[in-house]
Amino acid sequence: MKYLLMALLLASPALLAAERPEFNDSPEKIEQLKKEAAALEQQVKASPKDTELYVKLGFTYARLRQADDAQRAFEAAVTLDPKKAIAHYMLGLIYEKKGMREKALAAWKACLENTQDPRLRETAVRHIHHLTRD
Repeated sequence: MKYLLMALLLASPALLAAERPEFNDSPEKIEQLKKEAAALEQQVKASPKDTELYVKLGFTYARLRQADDAQRAFEAAVTLDPKKAIAHYMLGLIYEKKGMREKALAAWKACLENTQDPRLRETAVRHIHHLTRD
């Protein structure tokens, strides 16, 4: 549930558009997020098979608006657990924002196939419809 709420908050199209932190975050908050990302990177090195660490890392980088790093973390999460719907959801957002249509479509379909959460399903269906109507 925590990841779902975070994902819905991060679903703003502008969020992953740039490689800089959110405009609303204070310099102190940005520093805190950078420290959190560094700590999570160390935890990932110590436990490279822990899917949840990669998801947390992905959300932290997304919050910092570091789309490439967030993408890397969420891709690692779905490599470890191909049924991790929230990671597919976030990859769908990232790929779509980067103009990677085919990858976005695949991520949204994987999200839809691997979740029962009605909000994730509804969002995935909307994005799939948008990406396939052209």
